[in-house]
Amino acid sequence: MSIIISRPDLENFLRTSGRRLLYGRRKTGKTFTARHILPHYNYYIVRKGGAIYNPEDDLELDTSSFIRLCQAEENIILDEFHRANPKLFDAIHAGTCTDQLVLITSTLHYYKKHVTGKDAPLQGLFKQYRVDLISPKDLLSHDWEKLDKKTMELLVYYQEPILIGWTIHDIALSGPEIVKGLVGDILMEEDLTVTNRYQGILEAIATEKTRLTEITNWLYSKGLIKKPETGMITKYLAIMTKIGLIEKIPLWRTKRSIYRHKSPLTYTLYYLEARYSISDTPLPSRFKINVIKQIVPHLIETFIEKLLMKTLGLRPVKILQPEIDIALTKFKKLKLVAEVKWITDITGQKLRKVEEKLAKVPAETKLLVLPDKTILSRDTWLQLLDIKDLIMLARGELVLDKEL
Repeated sequence: MSIIISRPDLENFLRTSGRRLLYGRRKTGKTFTARHILPHYNYYIVRKGGAIYNPEDDLELDTSSFIRLCQAEENIILDEFHRANPKLFDAIHAGTCTDQLVLITSTLHYYKKHVTGKDAPLQGLFKQYRVDLISPKDLLSHDWEKLDKKTMELLVYYQEPILIGWTIHDIALSGPEIVKGLVGDILMEEDLTVTNRYQGILEAIATEKTRLTEITNWLYSKGLIKKPETGMITKYLAIMTKIGLIEKIPLWRTKRSIYRHKSPLTYTLYYLEARYSISDTPLPSRFKINVIKQIVPHLIETFIEKLLMKTLGLRPVKILQPEIDIALTKFKKLKLVAEVKWITDITGQKLRKVEEKLAKVPAETKLLVLPDKTILSRDTWLQLLDIKDLIMLARGELVLDKEL
């Protein structure tokens, strides 16, 4: 039986009436969720070249035939609408098609061209919703048979809908090919070529070269740019940020930022590529599994950060001095900091170091996150969260002490 994660925000948007538009990078569950929530809608997809295909009847329509069908049918989902003949957009603008119309696109470039850009034919006609990865809140709200440390580590990867139900072994075995195809598809949908510079940037960020100068120097050292000048890569970073491959996080109390992978899957596989050149030297699955287990605690930090952001309505920043795992702000004021120790035991010395570090930071709420808070050997003034608390927080059953 397949696992279906409820995504309330997206589902509620789809259940509203009128013209709706979903957009976002490929493989984020747009089509699946739309068809699951709106089973009474007739589904069509625009093929490359502009033909409109009905998979249930195995029927292909030209634009004129589809416009006539739009007048007769009440409820329609049209996938990859950006490929359609402009005549269809004129018909929609003129009110020819049903108002109960859901458009889906896997590009941001064409989405803006048709909906928000200058002279966009669909501007102001559709309610819009950007579909990203599944949120940690939605994943933790699901009724899992067992949610322990091992399952929590899998949930990190289940943010990618295509990985739901997979094991770490599955990811190690098949993940590289999925990432190669996924990144290629995302960039090709945006009319971009998968160049060595894009790949190099993704590798650099995966190996903690997260600042603009660090990424630039990495590319220069690999011979991917002619000069170690940041201006040579800013457009690539802007494009990958826009289309959802990476995200930009402000550095606390500076005008600078860091970059990080948005997907735990791309982070993992580009880390393996940068460190071990897995595309040139195939590695045993056991070795890749061990590497993945080593980097999972880093991914857990981001997973918990996104959960806290979603449930508390806060924004992330990065603090480097001292280096803090999670730092969240509201109206530029630091509200919450947290350290994540994804281990099964913590010594008094480690706990003291965490307390000393967080004591230096002027935040209202200071957290220590553990898989199980009963592993502590002594009391602490820090607020503790463990997996049970994270589940309660995701489900609205827990409120943190401080007013945030």
